[in-house]
Amino acid sequence: MVRVILKRIGLAFLTLFGVTVIVFALLQMMPGEPIDSIVPLDASEELRQVIIDQYGFDQPLYMQYFMWLGNAVRGNFGNSVSDNRLVLSVVSEALHNTLILALGASIFAFLLSILIGVYSSYRPNSIFSWIGTVFGIGGISIPNYCLSLILIGIFSVNLRLLPSTGMYTSGDYTFSSLRQHLILPAIAAGAMTLGIMTRMVRSSVSEMRSRSFVTTLRAKGLSEPAIMRHVLRNSFPTLLTVAGLQFGYLMGGSTMVETIFSWPGIGLIIYQSIFTSDFPVTQAAILIVAAIFVSINLLIDLLRIVADPRLRK
Repeated sequence: MVRVILKRIGLAFLTLFGVTVIVFALLQMMPGEPIDSIVPLDASEELRQVIIDQYGFDQPLYMQYFMWLGNAVRGNFGNSVSDNRLVLSVVSEALHNTLILALGASIFAFLLSILIGVYSSYRPNSIFSWIGTVFGIGGISIPNYCLSLILIGIFSVNLRLLPSTGMYTSGDYTFSSLRQHLILPAIAAGAMTLGIMTRMVRSSVSEMRSRSFVTTLRAKGLSEPAIMRHVLRNSFPTLLTVAGLQFGYLMGGSTMVETIFSWPGIGLIIYQSIFTSDFPVTQAAILIVAAIFVSINLLIDLLRIVADPRLRK
């Protein structure tokens, strides 16, 4: 098992190394000189020279990469071009906000998908099962930006029940205000996860219920709730993988959802930094999001190895 774990960790680090190469290449592929994306166009020649020396733009490309990688490993991504704040501070604040949105969307999607998926597998021809099918297909088919606009139109514009922008009401930074602002973006961001997870739970549970061990357990006189616990335990590795990937997707920032709802998360930060040519923020945000996604996948792989003895070989 140790060999398998070390292999997974090695692949994770190799993936992160490839990500750093791609992220560094993004700046090099931009039109013009890389320094133009860091200093203002009206900067003095002395300031430009200081930035050139600091970032090593007069060095060969591979040296620039290793200098940037060394700074990134130490958490030194420089300052934001837009407001001169530390890039790491800007990205950390945005990640905190995205984590709140991702947790809200995950709670909504995971709990509802388990309820719908399990019930649909036991009552495949019921009305509730058809509702679950609609949720599954609709969640995958409707783009989250369309769903965002629909939710705003219904609950914010027409019914005036929920706010449609920001994380808090101005002057009210309580949990109650946060909860009200979280509901609509969490539903919009978690709709696709709900669709994917609902179909996955239903198919996985249905497959497990058709296995011979379920017939054996039923023949031994076990109650249906006890059998369900065995079914869910055997379905857990597959569902864990899908749930981990979906949470990583949500942590990556639902850019369109965050933009429409003005939710100050990592997706909105990346969107704004691209349009303002704030490439230090763009690079740092993409690299950190990729690192989080790889870390979540690594954690899910390790949990699957612990939960499923077949993967330890």
